[in-house]
Parts: sequence; structure tokens; C-alpha cells
Amino acid sequence: MFKTGNINSLLIKIFEVGLKICAPFSKKIEKGIIGRKYSFKKLKSSFKKNDNIIHIHCASHGEYLMSEKLIAHLKYKFNDYKFLLSFISPSGYENANIDLFDCVIYLPLESNKNCIEFYKIISPRATFFIKNEIWPNFIKHAKMSGSKLYSIGGNFSSNYFKKIFKINSAIKEFDSIFVLNQKSKKIAEDIGNKNVIVVGDLRYDTIIPKLKIDIDEIINRFIERNNCVVFGSTWVEDEELIIKYINNCNKKIKYILVPHEIDKNSERIKEYLGDNSVLFSKIKSNSNLKKFSSLIIDNIGMLSSLYGYCTVAYVGGGMGTKGLHNILEPAYFSKPIIIGKNYKGFEEAEKMISNGNVISIRNYKEFSSALDLIICDENMRRKMSEKCTKYFKKNKGAVEIILQYL
Repeated sequence: MFKTGNINSLLIKIFEVGLKICAPFSKKIEKGIIGRKYSFKKLKSSFKKNDNIIHIHCASHGEYLMSEKLIAHLKYKFNDYKFLLSFISPSGYENANIDLFDCVIYLPLESNKNCIEFYKIISPRATFFIKNEIWPNFIKHAKMSGSKLYSIGGNFSSNYFKKIFKINSAIKEFDSIFVLNQKSKKIAEDIGNKNVIVVGDLRYDTIIPKLKIDIDEIINRFIERNNCVVFGSTWVEDEELIIKYINNCNKKIKYILVPHEIDKNSERIKEYLGDNSVLFSKIKSNSNLKKFSSLIIDNIGMLSSLYGYCTVAYVGGGMGTKGLHNILEPAYFSKPIIIGKNYKGFEEAEKMISNGNVISIRNYKEFSSALDLIICDENMRRKMSEKCTKYFKKNKGAVEIILQYL
């Protein structure tokens, strides 16, 4: 009979082999594999064993953005410490503000061998796992090395199978857990950790950066004072509605489309929209943007800032089963928001629909009606925007609460 530790080790090895098999078919996986080869080398060149280090781990760019304000405050509070940032996804690794950190790496796979090597090189004084990132082997070895452990911004769900992979045991090891809501607090406490504090959603404290001047100039040149719709993090189920609407609409509207999987979908969307569309990567300084109604973004890192330019935002994921994407990014700019029908379990969506600044649609008829209504009715836009501003301000403050406990 296998012990849990042996099962975990076997699964990690299988996972590693699976990644190598999939790498030729996925740039994202390939980048991660290549990046992890240099993780230990970067640690050795950046730190000494006796350095005071704070280690912050995020899955991807979204988790990084929600924690960036907290990180800036930690840098100010612990100004004699060095800071390490680790990621799973290239979206985070390639878009983080590296000026905040002494070292940025891909987190090695959590085999026992890698964890021992990791904490042989460094001994962090504190380790922060952002959102639902829980890596049992790293947590165990971090604790053994003397690190304080914090979980930040978790939104936990109860799952029996988590016991098999030691996640429940890992949750007990955190010195403090800062969670999104009372449901998450109860789950963590039932597992056995009593140091759980409800702080709310860190994303309300996010500061979304402005686009670079040259990119800002392109976007403004493309929109040229017209109404603009930004379709963010879209999947095929969303795009079926979007493409039909754009091809059938005779209003003078500018559209910015940001598919979730940029590598796979940008060219495909371009084919459907034809000569009235342009890929962002193909725009030159002398490009005539007046002739295009649709701009397709084919690079990472722009979406959150792009919401600031729109008249109305559509956030993808809700028409299919992939999961609704981040509606707090357009809400940051007090924009009217449209989402798909599958938003159950997304607390911010449920609350903002009740609040009146988000509309959920179930089909093309409802989608086109909602979009037309918001674009044509300036008074409605203003009311939705005002409701959004009040709601957003009301929910700020998570970072301040966390800092009081550290």
C-alpha cells in the first residue's frame, strides 16, 4: 500500500513527464519548463544563506496584480529585507514589476529533492502564498527552514480529495490565513487552523497601471472619440455572440477584443472579422486606423488597462464552463459591465448584479439588447457607473487589515 508521500512523489514525476510531452504543443508549458531550469541558478546568484528574505508566490499575473499593493507596503515596512517572487505561469513571470524584487523565478516542481535544494540555498523569514496557492511540500520545507507562513486572499472550497494530496494538512501549517469571506474562514477553521482573518478581496485595492505612452496613443487613435466596447478574456462561447454582433452591427462603434488564449485565438478571430479588423502586433506608427472597427490584442499584459478606454465592458468566461474572468478590472474604472449566464459562486458578480452595475445575459438576443441599451442610453451608463464607484470604494481595505497583523 502506497503512503500519501509516495503517491505525491509519483504524481509529481508523472506530471513532469506529461509537461515534457505537451511542451511542443504549448508555448506556455515550454516557457515554464525552460524557465525552471534556471530557477536554482538565479536563487544562488541573488541571495546568500543568511539574507533576510521574504518569499511571495503567485500562480500567474492575476494573483500578482491583486497582491502588488500589499507587496509595495511590505517593501516599505521591511526595507532591509530582500524579496523573492515566484510564479507558475509565464503570464506572471513576464509581466511582473521586477524593480520590486531582488529575484523573480519560476517555482520548481515540488518534488522532495527540489524542496530540499530550494531551502538549502535560502531561508526565508516569511513566505506568502497568494490566493488559493497551496503547495504542501514547499509549505512543509519552508516551515522546517524557520519561515513564517501566510496565505493571502484565499477563497476556499471544501473538497474531500484535498485530503489525499495533503492540502488540508498544509492549511494547518499557516501561521495566519487571510481569507475573502466567512465561508472560507469556516472551511479553514474546520480543517484545524484557528488563525483565520476575513479581510475581503485584495483586488479592490489593486492599482491598475496606465498604458505606456506609445500604446496609449495607438488606442486613442483607434477609438477616436467613438463609443468603444472592450471584450476581455473571451472564450469561443463568448466569441460566437461577439462576432455575430460586430458583423451585424451598423452603428459607429469601435471594438477591442482580448481573447483569453491569445496564441490560439487571435488569428482565428481575425479571420472571422475580416478586413475591418487589425491585430495589435501589425499596427505601425503610420497605420491608418480609421478604416478598422475591431482591434484584436495579441499580446499579454494590456487588458486590465484597456478597460479604462471603453464605454462598456464585456468580461468573458461566463457563457461557457471555463469560469468567469475578473470583473473587478472594468469595475475599477467604473464601467458598465456585461457577463454571461454562468456566474454562480463568483461572489463579486452576484453582488454587482444586485448592485446594478453588472448585467448577465443568457443568449445572443439578451447580449445584443444589453449592449445596444447601454451604448444608446447615456443616463443608464451614468447610473451604472455611479453605482460601481460606490460599491468599489465600499469594498476597499483588505491590504490595510493584513498589514495590521504582520
